[in-house]
Amino acid sequence: MDQRKAEALRIAIVGLMVAYFLAISWRKWPDPIVDFGQQCYSVWRVSQGAALYHDFNWSYGPLSIFFNAALFRCFGRGIMVLATANLVVYGFILSLAYLAFRMAWGWLAAFAASAVFISVFSFSHLGGVGNYNYATPYSAESVHGMLLILITAFVTVRWCEGPSLKLAFLLGLCGGLAVVMKPEFMLAIGVLGFAACVLRWWQRQRIGIAEFCMMGVGALLPTLAFTAWFARVESWKAAFVDASQAWWLVLVTQVQRESGQQQNFTGLDHAGTNALLEMKSAFWALVAMAAIWAAGWCANRSWSPLMRVITALAAGMLVCFVRLQGGWMEVGRCLPGLAALALVLVTVRVWREVRSNGRAGQGSVMALMLALLAAAMLARMPLFARIYHLGFFQAALAAMVVVALMVTELPRWTGTGIWGRRVSILGCVLVIATGCFSIAEVSRKIRADQTEPVGWDRDRFYSTTRNVDGTGAIINWAAQLFRAVPKEAVVLVLPEGSMVNYLSQHKSVEQYTSRNGEKDFIAHLQKTPPDFVVLITRDMTDVGIARWGAPANFGSEVMGWVTTNYSLVAKFGGDPLALDDHPGAKVWLRNQK
Repeated sequence: MDQRKAEALRIAIVGLMVAYFLAISWRKWPDPIVDFGQQCYSVWRVSQGAALYHDFNWSYGPLSIFFNAALFRCFGRGIMVLATANLVVYGFILSLAYLAFRMAWGWLAAFAASAVFISVFSFSHLGGVGNYNYATPYSAESVHGMLLILITAFVTVRWCEGPSLKLAFLLGLCGGLAVVMKPEFMLAIGVLGFAACVLRWWQRQRIGIAEFCMMGVGALLPTLAFTAWFARVESWKAAFVDASQAWWLVLVTQVQRESGQQQNFTGLDHAGTNALLEMKSAFWALVAMAAIWAAGWCANRSWSPLMRVITALAAGMLVCFVRLQGGWMEVGRCLPGLAALALVLVTVRVWREVRSNGRAGQGSVMALMLALLAAAMLARMPLFARIYHLGFFQAALAAMVVVALMVTELPRWTGTGIWGRRVSILGCVLVIATGCFSIAEVSRKIRADQTEPVGWDRDRFYSTTRNVDGTGAIINWAAQLFRAVPKEAVVLVLPEGSMVNYLSQHKSVEQYTSRNGEKDFIAHLQKTPPDFVVLITRDMTDVGIARWGAPANFGSEVMGWVTTNYSLVAKFGGDPLALDDHPGAKVWLRNQK
């Protein structure tokens, strides 16, 4: 088979994998109550003319929400409008990733990395909450940002070849777009930009003042554009703060407010224990890789065929006996250590080329950029690296880089013999395939229980069956109930449930942020009382709340105010205040004075 046909076949297999994982997850991507409802509601509000950061809370930069609001204006509101746009972006992400890994390590690495990205990170449901996928992500910025950093990688590779004002501007522009998007991507692109400057200096390619100026212009342009936009209705100072919310919320507003949940997300809540666990995971992963290498090395020795088979089988048995603590679902624990090792290996590769030839080739520079991106994206989960939850975008590149190195470097280290390389490649492929299948099977079983319809028409999606988890049924009941309520009514869903507001097209209470607990919130509600209050059962044990609103729990004072000033008009399922396993919802109507 010639090279073009082989490439076409590999791409076709990648496409079939995407089609398969899309098919088994179709319209099962969103979570009915956590995060994505707020995404939909906020996009809808902006598309209707609401003032971002003033009429409701928003935790990210303005770029992605304005883009999605424009989609709503052009194509009408709908979850499938957002999902379709995200899938188009995903197509570009996968294509660029394939090209980048092919440039860096060859076709086998590109194929293996793409297979891991598709089967593990793209459309999986690996925990109690959905949204951590590329169709309906918990934040659209996570998908848009992944595309942006891959584009940046290609720009830096080209710019490292020599002076270019156009590429310098594009590099700065990529950084500027990240500034109005999300902190993770600001860090990642900043690391790439710094590395590109160092590499240019290392290769004795002078960076002129004009190039620095063009980078600065590109970096400032998005913030200035959004500042000018916001300044139409507010002061320039307030407009600049709004345009800078992606980093302002982290570095200014919330700099002293690292919550316990965020500590848990990063692993800093039990730093010593988590660091030890990651080191142990990386060690055992390296033992498995060493066994695969040993099998290939033995296959290349001039021993008798029987001896080579015996030693190769012994190495294979060692791989089988290596067990990850927590199984394949915890494979992310080894990624920080392996990503650091990958960065060292790639840096050595670049150093050797620069020392020998005066400059590094495109493949080596791309490998360096991918390794740097992998390390930078893990920075938000340094001691609790995981493939699930936020790992769908924060850990994806690290896993892909590790896989790429496994299928390319391990076989090369076995020697020049073809059989040793084949044995090593086969061992790596079997381990990778086993992991991907095991993780994908976890997701498939969860998806099989997602048969509960929520919403309608372009907003229809499927949640976990009510026999397992009644949340989806509750959200659908509440949304259907409020469809018959006049659209001007204000509906507050507690403790959260913006999906109800979005599906029924009702505004919630205007923006409110409190640092002083329930009393401030009650005072705010007294000034701007909603017409309806909905209480929905919500498991918040991850933040130390057994049952929101129940006696002796956070929210009990708010519910006391609600029951005093509102009358119960509808209920569904169990009592949302009861500490039992029967989820439900209650609806209160404000008393008329």
